[in-house]
Amino acid sequence: MWYTVNDWMHKLAGLAADESGQTTIEWALLIAVVGLPAITVFGWLLSILAENYRLVTFLELLPFP
Repeated sequence: MWYTVNDWMHKLAGLAADESGQTTIEWALLIAVVGLPAITVFGWLLSILAENYRLVTFLELLPFP
């Protein structure tokens, strides 16, 4: 079954007028705005911590007098 442009426009207009999932969309956007940067920052902090651990481990292996 082929849909015409008018059918698609009618379906899109119906979606725009429907507010039943608005709260779900708002929560999903809020989680995306807060969660994605938090995951990025967590990755950066984890890499900094790993580099610090590598440096400390290297310094402990040096033969200081």
